[in-house]
Amino acid sequence: MKLARGHASAGLEQRPAFACLRALPSSRPRTQNAGFTLIELMVAIAVFAVAATMAYSGLDLLLRSSASLEQGAERQREIELAVLALERDLRQALARPVRGPYGEEQSAFVGDAVAAEWTVLDLASARDGIHAQATRVRWGLLDGALWRARETVLDRSPRETTRNRRVLGGVQRLAFRYVGGGRQRLDQWPPRTGINAPERLPRAVEVSIQLQDQGEIVRLVELPEAPR
Repeated sequence: MKLARGHASAGLEQRPAFACLRALPSSRPRTQNAGFTLIELMVAIAVFAVAATMAYSGLDLLLRSSASLEQGAERQREIELAVLALERDLRQALARPVRGPYGEEQSAFVGDAVAAEWTVLDLASARDGIHAQATRVRWGLLDGALWRARETVLDRSPRETTRNRRVLGGVQRLAFRYVGGGRQRLDQWPPRTGINAPERLPRAVEVSIQLQDQGEIVRLVELPEAPR
């Protein structure tokens, strides 16, 4: 019996110490292959599509707003330049009658309710530089646009040509009224009665421009002092 116990003790002693650990479950987590399922991939694509659509819509709105602002600024600039050019011609009016193509005398300022023509002191370019020159201008409405006609020769002949320039489009109506003596408003100049001097100028001119997109613009411009 002692011998048997000794052999049993010897067998236990000869077994490796770590052999008993082989049967224990490992505490180290198993490594699994990472990846997306089809549903997760579809959800990710849908979220990306929505985000891209929202970003494109915002960018498109920004570009449209920028283009609209640029067009509005350009339109406002055209209107301001046209009104300033008309005011400048009125403020530079000269009390100088002219001769028509066939020798007929024309007053220094001639106008009705829809158009006006007068003599101005304008700037002209020549070989020796820019200098002041008396010219004849006419402002009127044609085909929904404001036009300025300019004649470089005051006492012109039938051979002389007129230079026309389109100043502003989108105009629905153009109206002139003329302020004479006593502050009365007249629909034409020279008046039908009371003034026969061709060099007479109105005291002021009221211009009304009705635009399609900006409404009505009214300017009352005082003309230079002239013999009355």
